[in-house]
Amino acid sequence: MKKEQEILIDYFEIEGTPGGNQEWCTNFWMYVGGCAALAACDLSICLSKNYALRECYPYEPKNMTKKEYVDFSMIMKPYISPRMGGVDKVSIFTEGYGKYLRSRGYEAEFEECSGECSFEEADDFMRRALKKNLPVPFLLLRHRDKNFKDLNWHWFMITGYIVKNGRITLKYHTYGEEQEVDFYNLWDTGMYRRGGMTAIKNIKKYEK
Repeated sequence: MKKEQEILIDYFEIEGTPGGNQEWCTNFWMYVGGCAALAACDLSICLSKNYALRECYPYEPKNMTKKEYVDFSMIMKPYISPRMGGVDKVSIFTEGYGKYLRSRGYEAEFEECSGECSFEEADDFMRRALKKNLPVPFLLLRHRDKNFKDLNWHWFMITGYIVKNGRITLKYHTYGEEQEVDFYNLWDTGMYRRGGMTAIKNIKKYEK
């Protein structure tokens, strides 16, 4: 049995709201399908705030406004465009976000954990990723448990990992809220098509 532990990253607030909110978006496609692009925005904000990589986010990460967040979402939109069927593969996210980071002067190497991986592999991936003080973009496609219906076909950000009494709970942010979920139940979708998650393995200045 794992010892009790807690990993919480230094996330951000926007005008008192924990993280960003897709419902702030005024562009139709971003409002209905911009979750992947917003996951990239949130990761960029944390790179700027927690790693002092200021070029990743064009505004001040410690005093953000909703307008700035929405404006930033439109900067990210061409790199991870909302589309029919959604951004339904982790590779689409990493390819598009990698291009955005290069446009800002950085080269990133990503790690991926497919939804087909075992829970033990996913658990190891999650702990290693969160220890870098960066959120983990997570893609859930379909889940047999109807309690997860609001997260179906959705990208959201994992921001914490808590082990207590043998139970592993994840903290996650989406739609301007912080929530908790049992990690094993989240990973065990029971569906043929699964999503996955990704994390930045390393990042450095882009050399042309």
